Amino acid sequence: MKLALLLLSASLLASAATAQEPVTLDQALREARAANARLPIPAYDVAIAQDKVEEARAERWLKVAVEGGFTYAPPSGYDPVVTNAGEFRLQALGRQPLTDGGARRAAVARARADLAAAGGRYRIAEKDLYLEVVTQFNEMLTAREEMLARRAGIARLESYRTSLKSRQASGQAVAADLLKTDVRVASEEASLLEAQRRVDDSRIALNDLMGRPPAAPLELASPAFPDLAPPESAAWGETPEVAEALAEVRSADAALTVARAERKPHLDLSADVGFWGSDTSHLVPADLKAMHPDATFWDRVRRDAGYSFTLSLSWPIFDFGAIRARVAQANHTLAQAKAKVELARRDSHRQWEQARSALRALSQEIALLARAEPAARDAYLEAESRYRGGAASSLEVIDAYAASIEATVRLSEAVSRYRISRALAERWGTP
Repeated sequence: MKLALLLLSASLLASAATAQEPVTLDQALREARAANARLPIPAYDVAIAQDKVEEARAERWLKVAVEGGFTYAPPSGYDPVVTNAGEFRLQALGRQPLTDGGARRAAVARARADLAAAGGRYRIAEKDLYLEVVTQFNEMLTAREEMLARRAGIARLESYRTSLKSRQASGQAVAADLLKTDVRVASEEASLLEAQRRVDDSRIALNDLMGRPPAAPLELASPAFPDLAPPESAAWGETPEVAEALAEVRSADAALTVARAERKPHLDLSADVGFWGSDTSHLVPADLKAMHPDATFWDRVRRDAGYSFTLSLSWPIFDFGAIRARVAQANHTLAQAKAKVELARRDSHRQWEQARSALRALSQEIALLARAEPAARDAYLEAESRYRGGAASSLEVIDAYAASIEATVRLSEAVSRYRISRALAERWGTP
């Protein structure tokens, strides 16, 4: 018992330690793909579409079924001429379409196109999940870095305020400076709370994407500084949205073929073998008894056994324009699907160009802020030192502090937006 408790405790401690380990972006993406609640829905669509392909293929070939029926109609009931004194039937039937104007072949093509469209939608869901994980991951990192920067800044302000209180206690006229510092500290604490709220929002969203409990603790590992090299030329014309639209064109074209096939002749061959007889009121029917007085039930079985072949022809001649209307609908659906292809290409190209433009601007902004951030921090320390020496005002110290924090926060935000824009460029620039 003690051993079991020790093992359980060790397992819980290991689980707790694992839960607190920083999660990398690659790990977050793997967990999201494995446990996300959104991907199974389009995955089922793909499975359903595959089943429909199998169904459409099977519709082209021979179908065999066992059919039967039993009707009891005693002579005292209806006219025996009409009812045959009852009837029974037990047959194996086979049906094979010979020609249908290409409708079944087109149905297979349509099912395959629908499968390709479902695959495109699944790929869209995959890429959207990737983009959302990257976005929430970087937004949480940015908010966390802002929290760290503001906490460090508040600590410096507290030290500065302590110095002011000491000077005030010694009789120096620094009440106004102390008031300004108190206001700045309160403002920074409010900004810190806002950053904490953003951290919590992103943590909850990211946990949900990864299939974890939303309220679970989450630590993130900071990725390396992003590569500011411009993205390579992209295949924006081959995105899943374009692939889905092209598949819908093929589906609509196949549906048009199905509609046109209604005008053509349909020829089916059917065959049956089994038992089919009348007079279910007697073991040996009266007509068989009249022909063969010594006939038995087994003679009846031999007489009622047999087979037949049927060749069926159907060729619509007049239907008040119903087929013509269905063909027109299919034509319009095809035209609409082709228009959606152009729309999907334009949208993909626009999204790619916007992401590339954002990357160019953000790379310049990051380079600028990377130089300005340490300079702003040094300027704040220098202003505080000059204030202690009486060569600077408290307003200069507060302004230098604000510039230092703003440079740190803006650099973090620019890096985050760059990573998200890089993910957007990949989202709209790859198949």
